[in-house]
Amino acid sequence: MINRSTVKTLGLKPITRTMCYEFYIKINSELGTSDAIRESVSWWQDDGEKLNHLWWVLNYYSENFDPDRNLRAYVERHLDALAQKRQVPVET
Repeated sequence: MINRSTVKTLGLKPITRTMCYEFYIKINSELGTSDAIRESVSWWQDDGEKLNHLWWVLNYYSENFDPDRNLRAYVERHLDALAQKRQVPVET
């Protein structure tokens, strides 16, 4: 699961399976493999909403993409890192 503090810091919202369906179709047709999905995380590493959406797709469609939870854990680590970056005060 995504860490509560990460959810709060990034303002992430839960996404329903219905809301994920179009993104699931896009990921399935454009990426399709675990390695391609991992690579996409690097493209979206600064976009918390996109990573959150990806996490929910992986959650709902785990049997197709992520039966071992490895990809979800990978996305969770990226979300946590993004939240940490946003929590660090900027020195002036």
